[in-house]
Amino acid sequence: MNDSNSTSLEKLIKHYYNDTEELIIFINADNSILTMNEAAKRVLNYESNLDALLESFCTTCMGYTNEHALMTCMNCFMKENQTKQSFQLFLKNDVGEAVAYSASYVVLNDTSGVKVLTLQNVSPQLRTQEILHQKTITQKIINAQENERKRISRELHDSVVQELLNVVVDLRLIKYKQEDELDKHIQLIEGSMSRLMNDIRNLSLELRPSSLDDLGLVAAFRSHFKQLEKNYGLDVQFDTNILSERFSNEIETAVYRITQEAILNALKYANVDEVHVLVQKEADELIVEISDNGDGFEIGQTPQGTGLGLFGMQERAEIVGGSVNINSEKGKGTFVTLTIPL
Repeated sequence: MNDSNSTSLEKLIKHYYNDTEELIIFINADNSILTMNEAAKRVLNYESNLDALLESFCTTCMGYTNEHALMTCMNCFMKENQTKQSFQLFLKNDVGEAVAYSASYVVLNDTSGVKVLTLQNVSPQLRTQEILHQKTITQKIINAQENERKRISRELHDSVVQELLNVVVDLRLIKYKQEDELDKHIQLIEGSMSRLMNDIRNLSLELRPSSLDDLGLVAAFRSHFKQLEKNYGLDVQFDTNILSERFSNEIETAVYRITQEAILNALKYANVDEVHVLVQKEADELIVEISDNGDGFEIGQTPQGTGLGLFGMQERAEIVGGSVNINSEKGKGTFVTLTIPL
């Protein structure tokens, strides 16, 4: 490269350094800040004292994340002996809110350990992603609600309404029955009414079991597992150490629905007649494990059905600050673990 080209490149780099909205900060081998561009000075509220550069940065920095975990001052990126890093950094704005920056951290060659930290504000992109994510969630919720309404509508029409019609017809026929036929006919009506009450009770339990609100998780689970065995022949082996202990309404609802969904998936897709459920309180966590020895599936493949069940499990867990981990293998069954901090 000739001298004129070199001079031109230096000018361009200088213009970029001064005019870009990216924050560019030079740090020496002792982890003291050498200098920073105007964009960085504005964000860090730096005025004139060069000795206060590092203090300004540390006062503004709110920690950073990489693919492994949230980092803090205890493991500051400035102290790590890596030549290149990319991560997300959070700086405090003038009203104390955390602003996300995409960070690039590079040690320059042949400069006695001088490092360059480049920061780009990615909050607008994150907001866009969040809006798109919320729209996706909303659409999935609407679809799930409509599917549930269709299911309830079919249940009402095929069971409740049909039984009511049978009762209406039987009542109309009473006036045509001889006295010796009345007892038998009334028994038929009683049978229809009993089936009708069972259908309504089962539908009510599916929508929201009263035992969950009145008696807690264990009672609600035992009632639900009994119904599963009666209606589908599915044997649920249940073990717990929480007995009659109660938790917040949000946690109990999340645990019940996630467990219900996991068992339903096993019933529909795993080809099993037995499922194991373990609910344990350990220290400051509530842990639920649902396992089967069924068909299983390959993690990462498109799940059978709509996939809304697995999506809903993750969403419910996140609402209460928990997480769902699913392990499965073809021919060896599925293991679902729900962990909720208390």
